[in-house]
Amino acid sequence: MEKHLDVIGLELKVVAVQMNLEIWMQGDLEVTLNGEKPYSDDEIVNYESLLKSFERSGKYYIFSCSCGIPECSNWKEGITVIHEENTVKWIDSNRNRVWHFDKSNIGYDLKNINKEVKIFKRYFTKKQIEYVGFGYEQ
Repeated sequence: MEKHLDVIGLELKVVAVQMNLEIWMQGDLEVTLNGEKPYSDDEIVNYESLLKSFERSGKYYIFSCSCGIPECSNWKEGITVIHEENTVKWIDSNRNRVWHFDKSNIGYDLKNINKEVKIFKRYFTKKQIEYVGFGYEQ
């Protein structure tokens, strides 16, 4: 019997942010699972944990309160990640959910997002606008 695979979507969202007279472009990674965000609008994606979870098994705090403390928004336990031969399994004990993803699709999506980041950074640099957020260190 073939295992049902869930669809993970990764999308780069870039918005202008202003504080006093300073303006910059903020790049955030949005994650959807089967077309829905598994976290609320006032929560964030921890990019480092997300990227590590794609590399190896373990427990990761992929989602968090916007203050940076996962427990603040009831992410008391991280997402348990299990790498199998061709799939990655996520177990969310906080909300009693399980997902299975195709490893090759995740790699493809990340590669495309990294290309987008480089394009945005080149464009904003020419306009003398700083880019921060996801992919800043690339």
